[in-house]
Amino acid sequence: MDARTKDKVELLTDTFPAPGEVREVASGLLWARLPLPMRLNHVNLWFMREDDGWLVMDAGLDSRMCRDAWEALLAGPLRALPIRHLVLTHGHPDHVGLAGWLVDRFDCPFSATRTEWLFASWRREQQGRPFGPRMRRFLMSHGCDGETVAAFARQEASIERGLHPVPEQLLRLQHGDRPLFGGIMHQVIVGSGHAGEHASFYRDEGHVLIAGDQILQRITPVIGVFGNEPAGDPLSDYLASLERFETLPADTLVLPSHGLPFFGLRARLAQLREHHRERLADILAHMDQPVTAFEIATLIFARAMQEGQGRFALAETLAHLHHGETIGVVRRLVDASGLNTFVRT
Repeated sequence: MDARTKDKVELLTDTFPAPGEVREVASGLLWARLPLPMRLNHVNLWFMREDDGWLVMDAGLDSRMCRDAWEALLAGPLRALPIRHLVLTHGHPDHVGLAGWLVDRFDCPFSATRTEWLFASWRREQQGRPFGPRMRRFLMSHGCDGETVAAFARQEASIERGLHPVPEQLLRLQHGDRPLFGGIMHQVIVGSGHAGEHASFYRDEGHVLIAGDQILQRITPVIGVFGNEPAGDPLSDYLASLERFETLPADTLVLPSHGLPFFGLRARLAQLREHHRERLADILAHMDQPVTAFEIATLIFARAMQEGQGRFALAETLAHLHHGETIGVVRRLVDASGLNTFVRT
């Protein structure tokens, strides 16, 4: 690629492998795409040959659709060779859902950051449980009424997460580790915000970054305050994490978990920062007077609210408000009933 890769995002390809197919995107690195039964309708997996089998990064959702796609891959282009090592970027269901299924089936080691392994186990334990009193109180403290809380609980219950247990052991990954994957040394880059301890993997050979959800090609990763960590500031964490990618070469090929492979890492980092700056500016424009996070979310994310994505809209609104508090442009007010409102400073 030429010097333009420093200044703009350029796709490696504008097509993707069909279900059950793989495509080589770099030397010894194969790309497969699993369909998902949700609005975000696919997840990318990456394969490397290891001795008499495969190393795979991420596992897909525990759904019949993904299991069928896996069977097609194993019987077809992967030539029925076994999975020898499963590596996880982070513990969200579309990435970790089939991890236990694969580990049990192939008796292979499982590598992940500790936080994401524990988070995935906790999420599975919570599956099917109704909101407890603290979660209901959290949502109502930000302006949700009882009907809205019930709707958010239904939205949460409708998310397909699968039933297979998370692997019971892990090989822990930490920031700065340099494991050999497919016979090639990779640098582990741990970021936060979208997930607590998200792992991306950079290899200097060919300048390739397996970015996971931390840096996506077209959309921005979900960054929200969902209530399990009510005082968290994930957006500040996310923006700080992006700095860890700034020193990678300008011609790095970025392999995201959703969307298409692309060049232009630094341009994309700038776009992500600008997106969140603009979103915060939009939110601040509605804060001349104290207002609840729910009221702001209904204004900023009206379409998401109408399409049953209200909990995500509220969570993202809160992430920007908490970031605004951190940088000193938002002030929080709490009344005697515990209701939180926010006003720009």
